[in-house]
Amino acid sequence: MPTYNKHVQIENKPSMAAVGVEKALIAAATKDNRIIAVLEDMGMPGLLWWKKTFPERMIECGIAEQNGAVVAAGLAAEGFIPILNNFLFANVGRAYNQIRQSILVDRFNVKLIGREGAWGETGISHNTVEGIGATRVLPNLVILNPSDAVEAEKAVTAMFQYVGPVLLRQESSPPSMRIFADDMPFDIGKAFSIRDGKDATIISMGYMLTESVKALDILEKDGLDVGLLDMCTLKPLDEEAIIRVAEKTGAIVTAENGSIIGGLGDGVAAVLAENLPTPMVRVGVDDEFSQSGKVTPQIDELKVHFGLRAEDIAFSVKECIAKREKLAKKRK
Repeated sequence: MPTYNKHVQIENKPSMAAVGVEKALIAAATKDNRIIAVLEDMGMPGLLWWKKTFPERMIECGIAEQNGAVVAAGLAAEGFIPILNNFLFANVGRAYNQIRQSILVDRFNVKLIGREGAWGETGISHNTVEGIGATRVLPNLVILNPSDAVEAEKAVTAMFQYVGPVLLRQESSPPSMRIFADDMPFDIGKAFSIRDGKDATIISMGYMLTESVKALDILEKDGLDVGLLDMCTLKPLDEEAIIRVAEKTGAIVTAENGSIIGGLGDGVAAVLAENLPTPMVRVGVDDEFSQSGKVTPQIDELKVHFGLRAEDIAFSVKECIAKREKLAKKRK
């Protein structure tokens, strides 16, 4: 088994990020009465707790996401900390202009939780995969994508400590495994090294960190020493960490539960192109919409369809190493 960072606690049991989000959100709202839930007919993490404890701090806007964004902006302008929770296609996609004009231009302290990803039975309309690409281009917006319950709790806590607009991407995916120990450090804008390697490095986030951990076991059996870097913060990217692992291994594979166009892979590629051109392979959804798919303990149709399994990541690592070796031969 690979040797991990001391703050890593791999356990092959479910550790849903949603649990960490709810726990941290309740803790933050208990301490700070400026936090207000702005609802869009989609509830809120800890909804029953909100109704029982702070019903006066809930505003229901209904299926009117543009209005929800403007209401949140107005509240933030008056010193409150509004939080919007919805599918990412709805609270961001439907209100893109309002978020841009009313929240981001003035850098108002609004928090958004957007659910998306390639898994589920709700199909092309709700299982969006293009959210990261659509939001990374927006100025003044921090983007977080935690992996397990521990990291999600820490990410939400950091989100409320940060003064400014933040989008927390909460994935539609199978249950993650537990990856992090309770004492893991978390800082917005800082990647976390799961383990260092010599032959290649996987850079991943969210649920795909679970598949990446499984890929390490596959690769170790093949005699490969591969590192894994957790890039929970999509914006701002930790450029120093990306360059460091590229210098160390010379082969980079990115893995994400979303479109590779405009996503993590494109972000990492841009950093490397400008600083240290390095062979790399992007694992993710390749320029297509998501769709409906059956997810059971026995079968995961969309994981297979989109090539998001541990086996696919392991194959891509070997492909990337081959690229590096081929390039080295050409340079001789």
